[in-house]
Amino acid sequence: MTLPLFELPDPGAPPDAEQTPPADIDPATAPLRYVAWLGSLVHTHQYGKLADLRRPATADSPTHFEARAFAPTEEHRALYRQVGFLFARYHAGRTRPHYGRGSLGSAIRSIGYDGARGPANPSAERLMMRILPSRPIPWRHLQHAIERIRAGETTPPAWSELITDLTQWTERGRPTSQKWGDDFYTRRRTTPRPNGAAK
Repeated sequence: MTLPLFELPDPGAPPDAEQTPPADIDPATAPLRYVAWLGSLVHTHQYGKLADLRRPATADSPTHFEARAFAPTEEHRALYRQVGFLFARYHAGRTRPHYGRGSLGSAIRSIGYDGARGPANPSAERLMMRILPSRPIPWRHLQHAIERIRAGETTPPAWSELITDLTQWTERGRPTSQKWGDDFYTRRRTTPRPNGAAK
């Protein structure tokens, strides 16, 4: 007796192999979504994934591919992976995520010690002057900056802003370099009190 044959539907790609196409990722919200994911790794103590992110770019792991998948375009995948590396370096040994504040220029301005921070600190200024003129993204110097910020227990840059700034690194007029330089060298203004005394 012959059993009737029936057609199986084409299963296509297995569900876990499907990825959201880069075109479907909103470039405006991608950095925020990515940083929220990175923060969740710290918050939920996924130290194995954070350790993966701290490994060199040549040591690919599933976590590296997860990180890269947040990039809205193919050309930015390596950049997202590298920012994940910087985030994981800063958070080594930390149990709470720090989402940062301001630009990298502002963050480097806090490097040093009381009375000699930012432009008044020769070491911080040298670091800034290695970063600003660089034509390609100066990853080695950015890592050094993040390590210095971490060691000094000062506020890191806003990670989502760092991503946005780095995607614009090579744009005409070098807007990122200009912004970081302004933030590093500009004195913080004090708000005058109604009676004219500084706050």
